[in-house]
Amino acid sequence: MAAPASPASAVETDPKFTFDVTGTTVSLGVKKKRIYLAITNLTDETPEALQFHVRPTELAWEKATVEWPEEGGIGECDGEPDHFYCHIASNWFPELMPAPGGTVKIPLDIYVREKHEPYEGRFTVQVDMAWKGDKPGKWLEERKQFTLNVVDESEADLSVVAPDVKQSVRIGADGRLEATGPLNPGETGAVRYRIVNQGRKAVSGVKVTLRLPEGVNFTQPPKECAIDNAGGSAVCAYDTLALVPVDQDTNPKDGIHSGVELHNLVTVPATTKAPITLQGGVVQVEGLTEEVGTASKLVRTKLPANAVAVPAADVDASDNQDGFAIVVAAPRTGGDDGGGGGGLPVTGPQSGLVAGAGLVLLAGGGILLLLARRRNRLPHA
Repeated sequence: MAAPASPASAVETDPKFTFDVTGTTVSLGVKKKRIYLAITNLTDETPEALQFHVRPTELAWEKATVEWPEEGGIGECDGEPDHFYCHIASNWFPELMPAPGGTVKIPLDIYVREKHEPYEGRFTVQVDMAWKGDKPGKWLEERKQFTLNVVDESEADLSVVAPDVKQSVRIGADGRLEATGPLNPGETGAVRYRIVNQGRKAVSGVKVTLRLPEGVNFTQPPKECAIDNAGGSAVCAYDTLALVPVDQDTNPKDGIHSGVELHNLVTVPATTKAPITLQGGVVQVEGLTEEVGTASKLVRTKLPANAVAVPAADVDASDNQDGFAIVVAAPRTGGDDGGGGGGLPVTGPQSGLVAGAGLVLLAGGGILLLLARRRNRLPHA
């Protein structure tokens, strides 16, 4: 059942957004780990601007830092490598504004300089947001402190990130997905998710559990996936999808990879009353192992009939699961298809290509940004 989000009262008794940072535990010996700042819009209107600040509170530079990605900042950014802010305005970066009930995921990097012993520190993130109609200069502010842990555990460390689904797609002549515009009722979109091994031990396979928002179904599910009777949940066993640690992924031609990007095609019911944001999508990953010790032993072969891959130990399980929403636009009427910031009701709990699942191997440990960015750089010491 659709349940429009309640507008904030004049005294702002209800929160209008929330945010979180997961994946802040790193194996000793790993030099860099990609994490994400996830900002969720709890209102039924798209904000006009947001900004975030990252700064250390109890974090020694010589031990570890949280910095913006070396590929460039998100939006307009300034400051020092470990103490900075970024401003994002809807007129410049509309794709970075969280839709009503939606979430935007902003990449950050943990750099670890401690090489000999475990370490624990803390850093603070502050997020500010403003909506149309707010008084000039008035920002809603929320601040949280997070713990960064460097632990002496030489295990795998899988992470997954899944952006909200906003576009309808089709399969192009080259077999790749092509966006065709905002996702409308009755159309097909793609749930995309990126899995990366940011630990110190390889996994020989990956198990993926997917749950779609209520009413949305998988389209032509792949053979690796078992779909429930309702068509909205799946368990996919990629038993031979081996992922090595990022620092072992040095040759893009050797067939050994540290990260993959997968997608599953999904269909929104034609009876969906749009515009609306369908919440409750979840993707969860789990590493599998056959006690493979080195990258040279990782060969993509089928398991014997009497063998079953078992769960692998994971250094940081907090980033093994990610949520996503499906943003359904009003049916096209021949006008502008670019989407907009109009009100959207929100549903759900708050908070092989042609076959329907695609796989992209990420060479050299590359972890592409899921968001548009302006390539501003901060000086690094």
